[in-house]
Amino acid sequence: MLMLPPDIFKLESADDGVPTEKQASYDLQFAGFLVFQVDHRLAPPGRLGHQLDTDKGYAPEQTDDLKRQILAALADPQCNGNIYLVGGSAGGTLALWCAPDPLPTVSGWDEPARSHIKAVVSLSGPTQFCDWSNPGRLPSNQLTMDEGDFDNYVNLPYLPYPTNCDPSCDWSGNCALDQASPAWLVTHGATSNPPPVMLYSTRGDPVPYAQADDMYNALITQFPSLEVHKYRMNYPYGDPHDHAYRYWHALNNDPLSDGLCVSQEVITFLQAH
Repeated sequence: MLMLPPDIFKLESADDGVPTEKQASYDLQFAGFLVFQVDHRLAPPGRLGHQLDTDKGYAPEQTDDLKRQILAALADPQCNGNIYLVGGSAGGTLALWCAPDPLPTVSGWDEPARSHIKAVVSLSGPTQFCDWSNPGRLPSNQLTMDEGDFDNYVNLPYLPYPTNCDPSCDWSGNCALDQASPAWLVTHGATSNPPPVMLYSTRGDPVPYAQADDMYNALITQFPSLEVHKYRMNYPYGDPHDHAYRYWHALNNDPLSDGLCVSQEVITFLQAH
């Protein structure tokens, strides 16, 4: 089990684990998984201690780092060959990218390696960087899905409001922001056999719940028989359970849920695969 913390692609602020993230690690270990928190390169202004100045952490360096982590896990004698990915916020983005991506962008990564990923859970992960809709109507200054962060992640100059997005970003597939989005990958070259996926968001999620909708629609359109679960919980912005690992122990109050805590649902889903 590889867990990716929230870090908005550039900060290590959550790498020490918010309380609910630590609890998620404990719960998954107790459920029988060998759990690792993983690092990846960070786009400016953040960086890891061992990160070279020549490695800026722009896409696809961060997803390539996750591929290397998966390969390292597979080489560990404790691994039984099954890999599971759980990511929160930006970590959910990276998990959703690697799960369907068979492209050999790092040494050793190919379709057989990718096929070891058995299931993926994204907790509030952005999936379509060109979708600026805000259906929860959060104040713009409260959104963690910030256009400047995405411009920075793909090494584009930041274009401030009211431009609101890189002008070439029109969902056409010709924009760097679009091409770094997991939903775009699914419709433009994903593997024919992605693993089952579970997507979570909340009504007041600082990453708007439209992002989970984008990924869900891309997956079921491209792979109609794929097992995909999507839940939008009724927690408003400012609620202690509004984002990523914060709702790990919250009751899933989406009408499509069985009324379990998110932690119970996730563990049951992962154990089934």
